[in-house]
Amino acid sequence: MVSKRPFADDNRLWHDTLMKTFLLALIAVITVPTNAFGAEHMRSQTAPSAQIEEAPSASKLQLIKRFMRAIGLQDQLDTGSFLERYAMPGGPLWGAPSGETLTESLSSGFEIRFKALKAAYEKRRAVYQQAYEDHLNWEFTEIELQEIVTFLEAPVGQHYLDGRWRMEAYTNTNTEDMEAEIVKEANDSLAK
Repeated sequence: MVSKRPFADDNRLWHDTLMKTFLLALIAVITVPTNAFGAEHMRSQTAPSAQIEEAPSASKLQLIKRFMRAIGLQDQLDTGSFLERYAMPGGPLWGAPSGETLTESLSSGFEIRFKALKAAYEKRRAVYQQAYEDHLNWEFTEIELQEIVTFLEAPVGQHYLDGRWRMEAYTNTNTEDMEAEIVKEANDSLAK
C-alpha cells in the first residue's frame, strides 16, 4: 500500500509519497474532463478525503472496481490508452528532426509507437492498478463509494458522464476558431 504520511524521514516513505502525488495528478488527468485551457478549473474549496489507511474490505474493493469501470478508468488501465498522447505525431516518440521527410504514414507510425508504449506499460500495469485502488480506498469511505457507484451506474449517472464528455468535446470544437482569435489577439498585443 502506498504510504499516506507526507514528508516522512524514511527514503522509502518519501518515495512513496512522491509516487502518490504523481498518481493523484495522473488520476486527475485521466478522469476529469478538461476545459478549453487544458485543465479543470480549481474550486475554491475541495472536499476532505476520508484518509483511510487500512486495507479495504472485500465489499469496498468491489465498489472501488465498479467505480473504476463506471468512470472509464479501468478500461484506460486495461488498454494503456491514457498513454496515446506519447505516440501522437510530434510527440516524444517521434525522433524525426524538424523538416526531415517521414518514411512512414502517420497512422502506421502511431500504431508502431503505441504498440511499443503498451509493451513497456504492461510490465508496470499492476503498479498503476494498485495505486488507483489504494488511492480510492484512502479517498472515500465505503458508504460514499456505494452512493457514488449507485449514481454512476444508473442511467442518469451514465448520462451525466456522457453529457459532460459531449459538452466539453462539442464546446471545444465549436469555439476553436474563437480561441485561435483570442490567442492571435493576445500574441499581437504582446508584439506591440
